[in-house]
Amino acid sequence: MKKPRTVRKSSFSITSGDDALSTLGEELLKKYPDMLEKVERFHRSDKAVRRKAEPVLELFPYDWRDPEYFLDGVMHCVRGNYLGALGVFSDLMEKEPEAYPVYHMLGYVCGSMGKHKLEADYYRKALKLKPDSVQVYYDLAISCWLMGKDQRAYAAMKDSVQRVQDFNVADHWLTYASDNLGRYIDPDTLAEKEEGEKVRCLAQAYYMLGHAFIEYGLNAEARTAFKNALRIQPKFADAYFELGALHIKKLRNKERRKKYLKEAEHLYAQKGDLLRASMAQQLNQSREEAPEEDSAEEWMKEGLRLQTLGLYQRAIDAYKMAIAFEPNFLDAYYNMGVAYGSLEEQGMDTLVSAIGAFKQSIRLKPDFIHAHIALAAAYLRRGEYRDVIYVLEKAREVDPDNYNVYYYLGTAYRFEDQLETALDMFERAARLAPDSLQVRFSLGLACMDCGNHDAARDAFVEVLRIKPDFPDAHYLLGYLYREVFHLEEPAVAHLKKAEKLYLKLKDHDRVAKIRQLLVAAPE
Repeated sequence: MKKPRTVRKSSFSITSGDDALSTLGEELLKKYPDMLEKVERFHRSDKAVRRKAEPVLELFPYDWRDPEYFLDGVMHCVRGNYLGALGVFSDLMEKEPEAYPVYHMLGYVCGSMGKHKLEADYYRKALKLKPDSVQVYYDLAISCWLMGKDQRAYAAMKDSVQRVQDFNVADHWLTYASDNLGRYIDPDTLAEKEEGEKVRCLAQAYYMLGHAFIEYGLNAEARTAFKNALRIQPKFADAYFELGALHIKKLRNKERRKKYLKEAEHLYAQKGDLLRASMAQQLNQSREEAPEEDSAEEWMKEGLRLQTLGLYQRAIDAYKMAIAFEPNFLDAYYNMGVAYGSLEEQGMDTLVSAIGAFKQSIRLKPDFIHAHIALAAAYLRRGEYRDVIYVLEKAREVDPDNYNVYYYLGTAYRFEDQLETALDMFERAARLAPDSLQVRFSLGLACMDCGNHDAARDAFVEVLRIKPDFPDAHYLLGYLYREVFHLEEPAVAHLKKAEKLYLKLKDHDRVAKIRQLLVAAPE
């Protein structure tokens, strides 16, 4: 009869606590000291590296002559072999100059080496070839932020959201790239090359992404992005602040608002940023409870800071806070109107709100000429030309020497088919601002409307004096010289120049029209 086997007690145990996995790892390494080296060898093996690199081919589809060569460059990235990757991608750039993924990866390698200006330049080249490659915008945003160019960084992230409004697309790329493409590893030690760099960059990327979502009214996505920033960097005060601010107006969860803003206040105070700690506190209480005398001015400054970064929705929220503390705050109303107008340009339906803010500015200061002009511009965008004329005829009494008044009046009268009056307005504007491109060009159009071809020609010549590569002026001069003055040589010269400029702009409709005009022209 066989003797029963005794089960030997293991020298390590698995617990059910939070430290179970880390304890297991330590015990395994003690018991099998060569395991770490084997694991590292596996991760450096071609098979494992290839598996990490292959998703790039799917994410960036392109009709490669040799996809394996491109994949070889990506595998160099995975290993942290930046010079090897640089060599492959530089060679590919020469062989396949239209391959946008090459420029993207060249930028990524340059960023991994700390050359962020060169990184951003390559990303822009990639976007020229494929403007809808949304992953490039995420990386461009990080690159600009690392260079201290915050405005460009937020603009790039807003461009990404304008194209793809799905958080998961951004999350997939940011996670995949940071974990697999070797940016944050030291090729010599395979450890993180700079402690906290990955955490700092990723958290900031999600934070900027959250702001970009807010700009387009995607508040649930913004909340997810800010929460991801906190998951990566738990003491990120600004992310707590933005989550709290988001819950005040957009998501309306009072308890979460209190929790987030209280934590933001605490973290700001820890850092010694008492101003922002005070702002977090003010967001967390009613206006009557706030004792600070300078609160309105501080929120005004915050609005201007956010507006400079292109974060117009958050700037509007800040201006509203300023107005809550000081109800007749003229500058807050005016800048709020400008911010609403900027949101309209991004595709949001905010023009009515902009008009309301500008009207309130005029009520507070009837001789505020900038508010009159801004209000007229908003009406013009809505196609309400009679309102433009009404506002600006009053503005003439406020500032009869402001060329913008006459420029917008001329534009409104032209749309109203009052062509002689429009011409008169543009002529007045041109006398006041002889070097204004928009005024000179509009004057030329008005002269053509009225059949005054000599004056139109002179106006367009002046446009080209101001900006020699203005394609519309070349096009219209070519048209006038050929169809009105019957001068073939200058006509062909201007039309060919316009064709070249429109080709650069990829305006193929205009190029086709010009080529039709050139068909009958003698060589």
